[in-house]
Amino acid sequence: MSDDECFAHRVVLLVHVELAYNSTKVGTWVVLMIDFNDATMHHEGQTLGGSSVAYDGQERPYATTRANQTEPRQIAVLGAGITGLTAAHYLSRHAENAHITIYEATDRPGGWIKANRVEVEDDHGNQGHVLLQNGPRMLRSGSGSTKYDDLVLYDVLASLNMGDKIRHPEAVSDNRYLYYPDHLVRMPSGEISLENLVGAIQSYLTEPIWAGGLQAAYNFWVSYNKTMDPFYDPADDKRGIPAETDESVGQFLERILKDDRVVNNIVSGMMHGIYGGDIHKLSAKHTMLDRLWYHFQRPLPPGREGLSWVDVKEWYLLFDMLSGPNRYKIIELAESAIDWKLLAFEDGLVSLVTTPQTKTPAQYDHAICTLFSKHLAHITKPQNSLPSLAETHAVTIMGVNLWYPNPNLLAEGGFGYLIPSSTPDNDEGALGVLFDSDLRTGDSEMPGTKLTVMLGGHHWDGWEHYPSEEVGISMAKEVVRRQLGISEDEKVVAGARLCRDCLPQHYVGHRDRMREAHYELLTAFKGHLTVAGPSYTTIGVIPAMRAGFDAAMRVARGHGQPWFRVPEQNRITENISPQIPELDWWFQQAVPADTVGETGLEHFSEKEWANLRTGIRKRMPFRKFSGDEARFLDTDGQFLELDKRSLKNAPPNWDKRRISS
Repeated sequence: MSDDECFAHRVVLLVHVELAYNSTKVGTWVVLMIDFNDATMHHEGQTLGGSSVAYDGQERPYATTRANQTEPRQIAVLGAGITGLTAAHYLSRHAENAHITIYEATDRPGGWIKANRVEVEDDHGNQGHVLLQNGPRMLRSGSGSTKYDDLVLYDVLASLNMGDKIRHPEAVSDNRYLYYPDHLVRMPSGEISLENLVGAIQSYLTEPIWAGGLQAAYNFWVSYNKTMDPFYDPADDKRGIPAETDESVGQFLERILKDDRVVNNIVSGMMHGIYGGDIHKLSAKHTMLDRLWYHFQRPLPPGREGLSWVDVKEWYLLFDMLSGPNRYKIIELAESAIDWKLLAFEDGLVSLVTTPQTKTPAQYDHAICTLFSKHLAHITKPQNSLPSLAETHAVTIMGVNLWYPNPNLLAEGGFGYLIPSSTPDNDEGALGVLFDSDLRTGDSEMPGTKLTVMLGGHHWDGWEHYPSEEVGISMAKEVVRRQLGISEDEKVVAGARLCRDCLPQHYVGHRDRMREAHYELLTAFKGHLTVAGPSYTTIGVIPAMRAGFDAAMRVARGHGQPWFRVPEQNRITENISPQIPELDWWFQQAVPADTVGETGLEHFSEKEWANLRTGIRKRMPFRKFSGDEARFLDTDGQFLELDKRSLKNAPPNWDKRRISS
């Protein structure tokens, strides 16, 4: 075979990384070359500065199962953000006889999670410190969701013995605001009280932000239990399953509310706070509205309000975690989290990330890539190997921290406010402002007014040049001057960070793009590259950890879920032949269901409704809507004893005496 013919069977990843050589960082372009024709994998390097890289020309045959089982599997993780670090964590725990190397292009792990303690001085000369956080800083438990991503967080905390490091920030008030058209408007509180009811009525009667709200609410109520899918023709599917389609958040809500004012004035602001994106481009079924969208596509029968559509992979994750090594600690954390509004750490989310100590093996059997999908498409050679990923988009956000010694600058307290797309006079492209000083984590910070101003998002799409940090600080100060009345003459300590392409946008057609990407990755890498992270699945810190868990466990185990089992010595073996599938406490038959696959995108290749099941909400544990039968507490609110906890959901015909706790 000629060199040209051989090259046609190779795909090259050219990744700019910082490699650690005994605490010395060396900037390097690393080439991960997979030669499928010869069934070998090459790893070559070229130094950009510093010392030479000692892996030119090194290679060895690749095989899924080696004849020499003592030789470690070499696994690379590209990206040391929260997804990559979580993947490395689970690989280190569960990939047998494996060597894991993390590659990161910056001089620190953690991705967009970053915090700095800054020494400050107040107007009286008193010195202290404040914690300035540029990226994510707090987490919410999933206690109101039908997804179980948060169990991965609790499992990691249990493994790292960090359960006691959790802090529960207490806000000065639970107030949340939208800024429209030129002042803060407090959003209704979920807490039922006469004061809140009177406030909500007064706000509705006087604030222009609620224009069209009453009619929209009525339209929603009327349509909630009706099929609203204009594309669905029952004749197209004899089973009554809707044809696969997609629409933007704006299209979806305008269709069921029959009014765009609520969408533009309220929903757009909410989406700015989570996705930084344009509601007229974001896919409704790939945002926080996913369950609602699926309900309107295929409504559940009337009178069955206690049901929800639940993806089968959520049940597999739940059962895995409750059969895994940390199940008792997970139960305690997850039960406690039902009552948590927020959780954080004393040093912010930086406590979750630590500098990995890695070496540099010659080449790799498998790689997990957590980089932004478009970046992966650009660095993959030959060019245009991953055209579907090349079409993806992410927004850029600048986070600006402002700390004022004056603690009395906020007329209204609370979490902060978001800015809808319909708000006029927003030349800076501000998305919202967080009132950081109103959230108490128990840290002895210097008193003052601490704010984080979020700039950019889809407002900056198409900008050829982004503001410098100095310009960004000036823009943020102008935003709080105009919107909060904070004078430019106030003494301030400021910092800024530009997060380029930090929030991937799941635009309309995302599922179709990911389906095509799945096959493109299989063609290009023949199953040796798995992708994970918010480019593909739900954005957010906890969903990113779930993505890292899924990718790592699929690579470590080599098959789909379930991945954990009750220890072999705890199984009932007397009446089970080797031909019968393995049993555990949660499944009658623990049959693998692979929703991850070799690429990480297997579930996108399946029919959209194939893995959705109706779930009885009160039977889902660890949720605010959990019934008594799904709780791991007794009637007095105390945790059940370990043996009872272990057997809580065992099949009723299993003899308690025959199972060890």
